[in-house]
Amino acid sequence: MSLKLSDISSYLSFAKKLSNTSEEILKKTPSNRIKINFKSDKSPVTKIDMAIERKLRSMINKRFPNHGIFGEEYKNKTNNSPFLWVIDPIDGTKNFINGNNNFGTLISLCIDYTPVIGIINCPEIKKTWIGIRDNGAYCNGKKINKSSNNLPLSQLYFSTSGMTAFKSNSKNKKYNTLIKKTKYASFGGDCVQYGLLAEKRIPLVVESFLKPYDYIPLINIVEESGGIISDWKGNPLNFKSNGDVVASISKKAHQQFIKI
Repeated sequence: MSLKLSDISSYLSFAKKLSNTSEEILKKTPSNRIKINFKSDKSPVTKIDMAIERKLRSMINKRFPNHGIFGEEYKNKTNNSPFLWVIDPIDGTKNFINGNNNFGTLISLCIDYTPVIGIINCPEIKKTWIGIRDNGAYCNGKKINKSSNNLPLSQLYFSTSGMTAFKSNSKNKKYNTLIKKTKYASFGGDCVQYGLLAEKRIPLVVESFLKPYDYIPLINIVEESGGIISDWKGNPLNFKSNGDVVASISKKAHQQFIKI
């Protein structure tokens, strides 16, 4: 049964409010005053990441006190509610620190752990992508044409944030094979890659070592624009996925990647 927009319109309006609030915080941040700390996994975090997530959690708790929240920087709560908000305050923190514009806030609402709303808000490039389950994908309010193609890997290029570039592990074998089978690779797009894939600007995105807050908000945007997103074995993504993610606008290329 398809999800009716009227059933989630109030949640969608609130999700947009969360997105706008995050953007306001980011725009108030002087670029030369970013203090960097490092987590146990050596990934960077700034006070801005923390401030955004704190504010969004506060807004959710005030409006929907019984809803769960799953975020990157603070302890998560489920409240045994069918409603779960997913937050990545700054996806692409390294780009944010470096002054590279390829970063954004990710927000999703899940009902019974199924994402029904997904938002990528990238203020520096002035783009916000929204995906609504069964109701389309949008960029800056304009509906994205739902389409795909069946081109092989040999006719495509791929994008990746380069998470494995300096890691010694078996995943690099797949990347090395992929780069031989495609025209070229681009690096460092983080969440922006998936918005551009929805717009058919990027045909294939491959990443690994992601967390649920990195990929859950992307699902509706990719699928509602006609793309495919899954783990590297072709399984649908969920909160227990291992963090290997592939998204494509080509069914054929997607299947070819899975077989590598």
